[in-house]
Amino acid sequence: MNRGVGAMMMVATLLLVATTTLSANAAPDAAPQVAVTERGAKIVAVTIETYGIVKLRIVERYLSLHCGDTLEQGAVERDYDNLTRLGGWRTRLDVLRDPQTGDVSLHWIVMARQLVPTDHPYYADQPLSAPIEGVGWIANSPPLDDRGSAVSTISQLSRRANLFRALYTSPLWVDSANGREADFIVDEFAGRGVYRASQPLAVNVYSWATGVEAYYLMRATNGTQIEFGAEELRSTSARPTYITAPSLYDTYYASARNTLLKAGVSHSCPVPPTQWYPRNCSLQYRVEAFDAVGGFGANTQYRAIVADAAQYTRVGSSTLVLHGGVWRTGGVVPTSALVCATGLRGYAKGTCGTDADVLQAEFRIAEARPGNWKFILFTETAASRVRGGDQPFALPSLTWHGDSGVGVMYRGVRLDLAYGSQGGRLTFELQGELF
Repeated sequence: MNRGVGAMMMVATLLLVATTTLSANAAPDAAPQVAVTERGAKIVAVTIETYGIVKLRIVERYLSLHCGDTLEQGAVERDYDNLTRLGGWRTRLDVLRDPQTGDVSLHWIVMARQLVPTDHPYYADQPLSAPIEGVGWIANSPPLDDRGSAVSTISQLSRRANLFRALYTSPLWVDSANGREADFIVDEFAGRGVYRASQPLAVNVYSWATGVEAYYLMRATNGTQIEFGAEELRSTSARPTYITAPSLYDTYYASARNTLLKAGVSHSCPVPPTQWYPRNCSLQYRVEAFDAVGGFGANTQYRAIVADAAQYTRVGSSTLVLHGGVWRTGGVVPTSALVCATGLRGYAKGTCGTDADVLQAEFRIAEARPGNWKFILFTETAASRVRGGDQPFALPSLTWHGDSGVGVMYRGVRLDLAYGSQGGRLTFELQGELF
């Protein structure tokens, strides 16, 4: 068992209080329910009341119900999803019925906050971003025009990896009838990553990356996202990895400069992570492709593809979750861009290289039943390799490591005890950081 378990328990307790508060503030309310006597009624007025940094003209773009339409529950849910999932606003609806004519008026109350927590789960993050564990904040400017263009800053902090972004987002179009939106985004970012080496020295190899990117993002209320973009990236490392292979460019000795074309698609379940079970959630995935094409001062060229999926199967009131991830690269990869099979709870250091795989299975006992406490059984294995490597700690073939254990979850915060080849290890995490 690792040392510092007492300190970890204290941090977990503090994090429990903080995240419970944040989740309560960030989670949208349930969709409004239309009374049976009001369904089928004619809509004679639609009014909007706004609070915070949002304009009435912007909200109107996300509404498909207008004067003269017929009030139906499905249409109300569609507009509510548009406002909460695409717009990201706190929303409430008041339905006022005229007792004489039976007609109804809709009054939407919409609030947009300037500062919100970054509580997006792994599969809901933008495919071209660098999703990392941790918590942070999003600071939004007031809208710059009637389309909702805005400037925002994002911070995502964890114990070792950090990410900061400054974005200009311009909504290109909104399809309120089908629950879709497309945005053009320009992004400047800076981040710190870490490669946790165990051989030949047990050290953390920190890397820093800065760059700019521009991309087209299409989002849907069902949780699907599609992106295409280009990025100019510069990265460097604080230490050498001591891995010698023709497939690697060590960014300790010279910084790497890359021009990348990127594309990605992801699908997340549009419910809180504590409800990731059938019928709320059956499949989540993300697929990303990168091509460092060279040019514009680039000194390395490489390609990468990342595929990750989680399937949720109902077993009575329990849930069987199968999760797999594949990372593959080609060309000469900067050591600051080594891929790591993350998520193994029995090992302090991840397994990293030019390629990596991870397989995980969890049985979440009575997850669908009401209650704050949940219990989990899990087993998992991961492997990595270095193309062209010939060192004992950087072999060219996949080297697998596995562990198994038990976990307990309280209101979205998990505490896991895993046993692998290096003994036992206690970890905590927020439900939704991975699968």
